[in-house]
Amino acid sequence: MADGWRTVEWGDAVRFRVPGHWAPAVEEREGMDVLTFRPADAVGDSGGDSGGGTLNVLVDERTPAAGQSAEAVLQEMALRFVRPDDARASDRTVEDRADGVRLAQAAMVTEEDGRVESHYLWLLGRVDGGRVGVAMFSYTLPANLDGQEPHVSTLAALDAAIRAAELL
Repeated sequence: MADGWRTVEWGDAVRFRVPGHWAPAVEEREGMDVLTFRPADAVGDSGGDSGGGTLNVLVDERTPAAGQSAEAVLQEMALRFVRPDDARASDRTVEDRADGVRLAQAAMVTEEDGRVESHYLWLLGRVDGGRVGVAMFSYTLPANLDGQEPHVSTLAALDAAIRAAELL
């Protein structure tokens, strides 16, 4: 594309844009396939200070249990996604787009194995035919790089791209 971004479809469930130079990979986590993107020059990097951020995409579909509405399931998923009881999470929002897609997002800083990381999270969900389909995105980078260029510009562009993502 002329702007350096390309369009990607994942799991027959979501279409979105990513920077054209980001390398995709599929990883299995807890029995689910996760589509992962990293800047091509950071592939193989252990996530240290020289690495770029990592975008993960997971899709899921749920059928409500007997007596549950699909709308209630979607609302519960969106609220859980923003982690209301997790003190590490901030900037939580849940909103509805004009096309009927629910968008939930949050940010958090975590520390694991001595690594402090910033996580930006988005969930796009929709009720379709009594079932709930969701696409979950996370962008992770070392916390010491958060707020610095080029990560600020990348995050702003990713936020716009994910907000505009199309559930299929």
